[in-house]
Order: sequence, then structure tokens, then C-alpha cells
Amino acid sequence: MKALTSKKAIICFLSVSSIVLAGTIKDFHSRTVKLENLKVFEQEIIPIERSVASEPVSRVAQMHLPATAENLRKINTVWEITRIIGADEKVAFDKIANPEDAKKSIKIPMELIGNGVVRVNKDNEQVYRVSLISDFGTIALFKKLGNGYEILEAKRVVVAKENTALIVAESVELVLERALNQAKSNKILLGHDVSGQVSLSAKTINGLSVELRNPNGETQNIEIDTADLMDGGTFKSEVNGEEVSGVVFNNGKDGYRISFVTGPIAGSMLNFITKEQMEKVQETEQDAQAENQNAVSAIEQQQGAAIVVEERKEVANDVDNYQPVRVLSADEIKETAQEKGFAF
Repeated sequence: MKALTSKKAIICFLSVSSIVLAGTIKDFHSRTVKLENLKVFEQEIIPIERSVASEPVSRVAQMHLPATAENLRKINTVWEITRIIGADEKVAFDKIANPEDAKKSIKIPMELIGNGVVRVNKDNEQVYRVSLISDFGTIALFKKLGNGYEILEAKRVVVAKENTALIVAESVELVLERALNQAKSNKILLGHDVSGQVSLSAKTINGLSVELRNPNGETQNIEIDTADLMDGGTFKSEVNGEEVSGVVFNNGKDGYRISFVTGPIAGSMLNFITKEQMEKVQETEQDAQAENQNAVSAIEQQQGAAIVVEERKEVANDVDNYQPVRVLSADEIKETAQEKGFAF
């Protein structure tokens, strides 16, 4: 890792309004983060499988991500850096939270070159390990530097290709199943934190109405009366009086994802499914909750039985150790009373 020649170079670099990163990620390597900061990544979207190849790596939650065709498709594309955290526990770049950084664009290619190992910007010196990757196209990478770790967070760049076609067989009524609102948090919103619906056809978006309850307690509404769908599922519309643009994707057999690319809610993604699918999801969740409750009840019964057994053992021990009380005779009672000074 080459050291940055001067702090002034960093300031000049970050002052550019649009940046295409060409090996300059190494300029941030003077800033690393302590191990404790990586715990936040363990709470993200999908379960993290830990590598047991080396003990230090496993402690920072490296994902098991072999170089399969599916994983190569996930990783080998262009990503936009959203945050860089350094060793002094300071955020060097934050496109979401810092208004100045929000004006900048750092786009880099990534390649999966090993199990959970990614090469950044085609630079063999820029090799990171994957801490998490979500189904919303976000990724977190880490690299050990000295006694700490540098962390890169990025989102996949959405490019609508001319031959990409949104497939909608007919007009469908959809309900919101989950959402990611990057302007507020990196947490996936599910269950009671999301509600909404949309009517989708091959040519239009109609009646999109969504309510998101963010981790900070804020409730956010996104509404679009109607928007025309263009080639590749792209669209333009207004949300709260401000222009937005986005893309609609197929997401599984009967699912659809609306991703906002520009505007005040850029980076937000909404997953919609049919009502039939939602019912199946809810049934699955209820079954899982019932199984968990049964498991808890079984454990409680076992614990209760164990307590009863212990109590019975204690009673049995008390019975075994019981010594009958001897009844004193009249003379012994009189003698004891006289010893205590009582007249008898």
C-alpha cells in the first residue's frame, strides 16, 4: 500500500464534483477502523457465514462467497462507493450523510477473485474481503491495515441496457414486502416497518403509495400517481414536488423491484410481490414463529421438570435426615424449668 504524499492531495481529491476512482482508494489507507466497528455489519441483511481458514479473519465476519457463476455475476460489475471508514474511527467519505460528499461520485469495478476475496479497481494491491452483500445491491468490504481495518461500503451501479426488458404479462396489483431507504439507514425494513401497494403494467406505474417506518422513528411516505415506463423499465416522476428517476426490475417469478436512481430518495429500493405471495410469506413466518414457540415451550417444560426433580430430591433428603423429636417426661420438664428459674 502506497502512502499518500500529502494531506493536501486528499482535500483536492474530494473537492472534485465527479470522481472516477482509478487506484486512489489506497489514498485512504492511512485511516483504519478498530475491530469493534465491524460488529455493525453482522446485523445486516443476510446471515454472515464466517471463514474458519484463519482466526483473525473469522473474527471480522468474512463471508463464505465462493467464485461460482452466480457470485461472479453479483460482484463483477461497477460499484459506487458510499462510505469509507478509517483506522482513526473517522469517516473519510460518506455519500449518504455528508452533503458535500453527496455531490461526488466514486465509481469503481470489482472482481471476485477468491472465496470472499475481491479485487478493487483492477489493482492487485487493492484486495479486500467481503463482510456482507445484500439482495438490494449493497456490499461491505474490509481490509486489515496494521492493528485495524479499513472498510468500504458501496452500492451496485444500475445500468439499464437497451436489450433489457421489463416483463409484465398483464396489469398486476402488488403489495410492499420489504424496502431499503439508504438516505435514512442501511437497515432492511420488513414486516410492520413497511406498508404500501402499486399497480404495475408493461407501460405504466399507477397508484404507488408507500409508508416506511425508519429506525430513527421517522415515518416517510412515497407516492406516485402515475409514471410512464420507458425502455428497460426506466421512469421519471415527482415525489413530494421533486423530480425522481428510477428503474423497475423483475425480481423472481411474481416479484418486482423499484429502484430510485436520482432525486431526494436516490438509493431507495422497494420490493413488491403479489398478494398471494405475501400470504405465503406470512404463513411461513407464522409457521416459523409457532415452531420457535414450541421449541421454547419444550425447553421450559424440560427446565420445569428438572426443577421438580431437584425439589423432590431435596424433600427426600430431608425425610432421610429427619430425626424424631423426643418427648420429655414430666420430671424432665420440671427440672428444666427450675434450671431456668421458673417456679413449678
